[in-house]
Amino acid sequence: MALVAETIALQEQALPARRVLQTSLGVLDSIIGGFEAGKVSLVDSGSDFVFHMTSVLCVRHVFDTGGSVVFVDGGNSVDPYGMASLAKRFGMSRLYVLPRIHVARAFTTYQMATLILDVVEKKIEETGAGLLVLACLPDLFLDEDVDYDEAHQLFMRSLRKIREVTEKHETVTLVTNAGLSKMNRRRKLRRVLYESVDSVVRLQHHPRGIEVIVSDKGIRELFRPVPPNQATIDDFADPQVRIADVDLDVELGEVKENTGYQRVPW
Repeated sequence: MALVAETIALQEQALPARRVLQTSLGVLDSIIGGFEAGKVSLVDSGSDFVFHMTSVLCVRHVFDTGGSVVFVDGGNSVDPYGMASLAKRFGMSRLYVLPRIHVARAFTTYQMATLILDVVEKKIEETGAGLLVLACLPDLFLDEDVDYDEAHQLFMRSLRKIREVTEKHETVTLVTNAGLSKMNRRRKLRRVLYESVDSVVRLQHHPRGIEVIVSDKGIRELFRPVPPNQATIDDFADPQVRIADVDLDVELGEVKENTGYQRVPW
């Protein structure tokens, strides 16, 4: 009986909570609930807001942890100028933030597959990165100059590797797709993508803002970013650093001197 009681007591012990990364956009965070470490999250977007969202998450990760980000870009979407401006709004220097965001761009299907299969895990181990971003992941696998079967196999292998790396290193892993309709050209890739992730957030244009859909939670709500530099009630109520909007005025000349973080490849 003592052994049974001890076993039950151990089972009742709460497991440690996993780290959750949020955007600092109060309304959006209340809808999505953040992105959990050790899981792969997909943002499937028909709005270019997804590009701003990834910039915010990168800067917020550095702000929260002081750690690094591995950012694999398949759509030439990374915005270092926006990140530098966001860093300032978080009270951090661009020279502190940008070197912690390690960017590699791919321009072909094979480059993207090679980065994921052979390079990403090594870079995470080297930098100790806690956030992995795979921006515009499906784009290059939709290249019609690449045989469909070959692209499909490379895509599946890449997704399996992303899952393996995420679980092994407990990263917050964010996969993005920009353009809801373009994956209709190769519907099998869309199905494989959706089946390979833990959660899906869809962003769609709406006359009054951006419609945010989280199907597995039954959530369908409207999010409307406020104009640049406009504060909200949440900003006054929350003692933490918050961002009123991500559509920012950026001084491009501020970051031109420091381009080392844009190395391709790493």
